[in-house]
Amino acid sequence: MLEGPRLGTASPSRTGYGTQMLTVMTADVESHYQRSKKAGARIWEELNETVYGERQYGVEDLDGHRWIFSQHARDVDPGDWGATVTPPPPAVKKG
Repeated sequence: MLEGPRLGTASPSRTGYGTQMLTVMTADVESHYQRSKKAGARIWEELNETVYGERQYGVEDLDGHRWIFSQHARDVDPGDWGATVTPPPPAVKKG
């Protein structure tokens, strides 16, 4: 469910800057992109494959919120695209 800004808040179209971005995983991003483009969506990022192995594109809704629609394309080692992987903290013993 989506709704407009609540009392005392403003959308990106009112403030002039983004407040958040959502990524929605989809099983067929190519078809999704083609339907969005045909329907006249405001596409701010064309369909592409990222360095981290996702195929995605970005659209902006009527209130200025940005959405990414993505599909996993291939496994890429985080070190291959410059990420730093931090090990999880040690488990805390209870009792």
